[in-house]
Amino acid sequence: MQQEIKIRYINEILSIGMVNWKEVYLLKPVIIRLLVEVDNGRLIYRRRGSNTRISYNKLKKGLKKKEFLIFEDVPDWLINYRITRKALLAISN
Repeated sequence: MQQEIKIRYINEILSIGMVNWKEVYLLKPVIIRLLVEVDNGRLIYRRRGSNTRISYNKLKKGLKKKEFLIFEDVPDWLINYRITRKALLAISN
């Protein structure tokens, strides 16, 4: 199953799309969600398993407002888990 993600900002030089400051995706060669970290008081983004860091200031310099959709593959069991959990929470309240 695929999850729809609405990208609001894009940095075409770095091939990075942003939904907000917490949700950032590397668009090429494959769509990958970047990890958000704070390093010495600065916001940075990096790929899982990589030491390459991209600072928010560097990302912000080339940002353009451009809205488009991307689709990320999500396992079916995860979607069923979310639905079941919401149902259980609704029943318990």
